[in-house]
Amino acid sequence: MTDAHSPFADEALPPVYLAPMAGFTDAPFRLLCREQGCGHTVTEMVSAKGLLFGSARTGALLDTLPGEGRVTVQLFGRDPAALAEAARRIEGERGAALEAIDLNFGCPAPKITSSGAGSKLLLDPPLCGQMVAAARKALGDDTPLTVKMRIGWDADNLTGVEVAKQLEGNGADLIAV
Repeated sequence: MTDAHSPFADEALPPVYLAPMAGFTDAPFRLLCREQGCGHTVTEMVSAKGLLFGSARTGALLDTLPGEGRVTVQLFGRDPAALAEAARRIEGERGAALEAIDLNFGCPAPKITSSGAGSKLLLDPPLCGQMVAAARKALGDDTPLTVKMRIGWDADNLTGVEVAKQLEGNGADLIAV
């Protein structure tokens, strides 16, 4: 986004966004993308609870390399309080190196949805709103808060519009569908 409504501070960066992809968007890949002109990069999905439990494997997903620039961290989970605390910790630890926090409401992988996270959240629009509200409160207004989502859980549960309204009403700065 390069218009006046962009939640990202550095408008000089190219308006190209690297989508987060599990197993791919690690620090070396993000650095290569930056070197090829990508303006905005996102980590792999980081478990809010894994981060709070101090998992070394989860923490490694946050590693960055010199020259990588500011990075958006994508969080997933189902508990608004855990998500808020993880966002607060990331913001505190990364400071100016953090571009934004992105919440994952779109992953359809069974290992994510079996815990009620990812795209399974789309079955509960009010919970989606609560999660954004908790993260927004934890971050304040200075750190952009974005959400990646789908149009619904399945063809019988197309809740995307209802979810998007919850996200917007509770402080999301950008929603990617």
